[in-house]
Amino acid sequence: MRSLLLAFLTLLLRAQGAFLVQPYLQLGDAPRAARAERLDLLWHAEDREAAWTVEVRGPKGWILQAAPVFHRLDAPPLPAHRIYRATLGNLVPGTVVPYRVKRDAAVVFEAEAQARKPGAHRMVVFGDAADGSKGQAAIAQAVLAARPDAVFITGDLVYGRGRAAEYRTVFFPFYNSETVPLLRRVPFLGVPGNHDVPFANYPDAAAYFAYWAQPLNGPALKAGDKNAAPVIPGLHDAVVAASGAAFPRMASFSFDYGNVHWTVLDSNAYTDWESPALKAWLEADLAAAKHATWRIVALHHPLFQSSRTHFDDQWMRPISPVLEKYGVDLVLAGHVHNYQRSAPLRFRPTRIGRRGRPVEGEFTVDEAFDGQKVTRARGIIHIVTGGGGAELYDLWQTEARVSWQPWTRILRSDTHSFTVLDVEGPTLKLRQLDAQGRELDAITLTK
Repeated sequence: MRSLLLAFLTLLLRAQGAFLVQPYLQLGDAPRAARAERLDLLWHAEDREAAWTVEVRGPKGWILQAAPVFHRLDAPPLPAHRIYRATLGNLVPGTVVPYRVKRDAAVVFEAEAQARKPGAHRMVVFGDAADGSKGQAAIAQAVLAARPDAVFITGDLVYGRGRAAEYRTVFFPFYNSETVPLLRRVPFLGVPGNHDVPFANYPDAAAYFAYWAQPLNGPALKAGDKNAAPVIPGLHDAVVAASGAAFPRMASFSFDYGNVHWTVLDSNAYTDWESPALKAWLEADLAAAKHATWRIVALHHPLFQSSRTHFDDQWMRPISPVLEKYGVDLVLAGHVHNYQRSAPLRFRPTRIGRRGRPVEGEFTVDEAFDGQKVTRARGIIHIVTGGGGAELYDLWQTEARVSWQPWTRILRSDTHSFTVLDVEGPTLKLRQLDAQGRELDAITLTK
């Protein structure tokens, strides 16, 4: 026992000296499930030469993976550093795989990775989290206890300007530590929110594009294009360079997990999903998802919600007919810092004004669905899950049902919470849990 403790402490000290950010898992550019799965492993280290290697444990011992590559980020106030990326390849779907990282032939990090599952799985979803608060820390601990297979964040990934410096202080320490080892065990996915874009005056803003590794199958946008995240030449050059092919294309993408197809949309104000190019991509992506039992759209700005805060930020409503046409089951959003669930609904826009003004239209609401006895929804259920840690909005509305829209079925603005999606074949169970693991809401959907 004493020798094991000594070995652990030795490895811990090595890791602390080797990394600026310890290794964390991403899905990488692997949108579709495969017989031989893969995950991307990223870590940050000082800007100096070192011999890095990554190994995965197989049936007959440790297997050397392809050599890591890196991008260099030199954007103040952080010193220049390297963002390394390696691929854990040939993973058996659904298995838990030991892996380790070596620097100069010495093991400096060890963990286990959950490969993408082909069938039943648990996805945890929350948004608007990483602000360094006690609420964020409590939700992170609760998510760990929920034992997810993957985590999805519905935007505003880090506060308050999406900067590399903020990731270093309020993101990685909360989700990738010895006490909350989430990111090193399961892949995180996410979509940029309004706090994750290239802000003026901050050369390290929009670090999402450099620090995350997600599918690059979204609309073929380039820096400077209409509908792309707007950068300021001479200010954001370092982040753009460190992002490689990810900027700005990684803002929207799609992926499969089990029998669920996820379509992830950049809903920030600079995007127009009514534009021919974006609308064509959205239609093509959803049309190609006929193989999926379930279809989920994830974005930051909700199409429908009842909170007084951000009430007019519902400019994504015009895509409703497209989502309905292709059988989308759930839309998951953040932006509003609480939890809300709508009835299954359909929406036909009748008046679309400028951004920041309500989109008017006609609603058709499935009044029969209750998620308990009646589990087949006629329409799309819209979820706001923005209670991941940041300051909550409109606490008074939990009890003020008269303030809810008529199609809102539950609104919990009085506590931080996260969404658990358990998917098994034709059944999808959605639960909303608070930081103590107490159930705030639960519905079942069936096909």
